Amino acid sequence: MNAKRVWGLFALFLILVSMLGGCNVLSQPTPTPVPTVSASSSRPDGIIAEGRVVPRDSAWLIFRVSGRVDEVLVEEGQRVEAGQVLVRLGDREQAEAALAAAELARLQAQQRLDDLKRTADLAGAQARQAVAQAEQALLDAQQALDDLDTDTYQDQLDRAWEDVTKAQDEVKDAQEEVDKYKNLDPDNPTRKRAEDRLESAQDRLEKAQREYDRLNNRLEQARAAVAEAEAALAEARHTYEQRQSGPDPDDLALAEAQLRQAEAQVAAAQASLDSLELKAPFAGTVVEVRVAAGESVMPNQPVVLLADLATLYVETTDLSETDVVNIKVGQEAEVVADALPEVTLKGTVERISDQFSTKGGDIIYTVRIRLSDPDPRLRWGMTVEVRFKP
Repeated sequence: MNAKRVWGLFALFLILVSMLGGCNVLSQPTPTPVPTVSASSSRPDGIIAEGRVVPRDSAWLIFRVSGRVDEVLVEEGQRVEAGQVLVRLGDREQAEAALAAAELARLQAQQRLDDLKRTADLAGAQARQAVAQAEQALLDAQQALDDLDTDTYQDQLDRAWEDVTKAQDEVKDAQEEVDKYKNLDPDNPTRKRAEDRLESAQDRLEKAQREYDRLNNRLEQARAAVAEAEAALAEARHTYEQRQSGPDPDDLALAEAQLRQAEAQVAAAQASLDSLELKAPFAGTVVEVRVAAGESVMPNQPVVLLADLATLYVETTDLSETDVVNIKVGQEAEVVADALPEVTLKGTVERISDQFSTKGGDIIYTVRIRLSDPDPRLRWGMTVEVRFKP
């Protein structure tokens, strides 16, 4: 019998005695006040509260996606381990294909990164060789320019330019002569001789210009080759400096970014596939199953009730704010189930809730008590009386 029923009978007894006494005496004595019974009661030998038996953990398991149930792999009363698949949805082919493709992309990205790191020494040696080759190319280009850019070659250029200038003057004179005879008959011998002279002068000008351009372009090409060799040497040295500390930083950053992207795609594909399986978040007992193979489920629909019944606890249901301040973690308590009044169980306060609730206008706090040696006849939800030892 719990504390509330004891105090209720005691109050009823006092009221009856008071009424009977009023029939036998002239003066009505002052009635004894009826003690107020709170949600939990403090006694000299400790605080008393009501509670319920609860498992260590319990949860209604749900799917985050909709689908058709392909398999129900457990039954009520079955013991399962954490991570064990309980229910599986169908239509998994697309999700499995996406995961396979993502894993292949991750493997390829990992191989590229590994190859880049593995060949770093080789790349460094190749970069050093490229520097040597660029240095030699610059020496060759500079030597070719030095061999060409001489006084003798400059004299050739000057003579070629003189030939161009002379040919230009001849073309000018021939053109003036043609202009003098342009009004003559086209078959006139004088006009034809003037035109032939102009044509010959133009041919000599073209040849002189080509020769000058050939000589000048050869020199410009030699100078351009030196500039190109200098730029190539600078780039080769820059590359070599980067290779000395490992793979090229840009190549390495790109390979690492590609691997991270591939890993993210694998994680997303795996999550999509995992969403088609309902797994046990902790080891426990399947208490209730609400679906069968072939049925459709919706997101957040309760599917399986799982509870860890291996370790039983008691949670108080009426511990008031005036009593909870006298309770502390680690404090011992005695528990008597209403269904087993002859059995007194030992327990220890494991947690005191920081969140409150209200019950009948009172502020209530939940205290969680671990039973040290629970009776095998205890069941989830049984009501108990808890006596906290001072």
